[in-house]
Amino acid sequence: MAVVAWLGYEPPAGLDLEAARDLRALTGAGALSDFVRSLPRGAAVTVIGHSYGALVAGLAACRLARVHDIVALGAPGMGVRHADELGGARVWSALAADDWIRRIPQLRLGHLGHGRRPSAPAFGAVTLPTTGVRGHDGYLVPGTPTLAAVADIVVGRVPAAAAS
Repeated sequence: MAVVAWLGYEPPAGLDLEAARDLRALTGAGALSDFVRSLPRGAAVTVIGHSYGALVAGLAACRLARVHDIVALGAPGMGVRHADELGGARVWSALAADDWIRRIPQLRLGHLGHGRRPSAPAFGAVTLPTTGVRGHDGYLVPGTPTLAAVADIVVGRVPAAAAS
């Protein structure tokens, strides 16, 4: 098993018009698709996207046939209205109670906005536990139930604490 931290695109630097648009995510989605295709055949691949990275994963999903699971952490949206539009991968989502991303409007008009959050019940993702997660960057902190659930997903187990 191997874990790769990938950042093959230039994400927005802050909360500005670039962050509200999907143009950088579209570029990132193409690069992510190329990267996944370059992985050894037969490798089990899980894509984990945090924040704007979840939008990148969502926009790439239809080109990621080898990906069985997509995890969205603190996601403003994934560029689609429903998990069924993401190419057949299982979709998991975590959004902490005090994550500021909750204040981002759920809209999409052309290249503006990121659509419905994957944590919204109508999106259809499986909800991961976030008890004890603090803020926007605390999902993978050691000891959090979100980290434990993500680890289960990566090794091919269904997290016991997940709820659909």
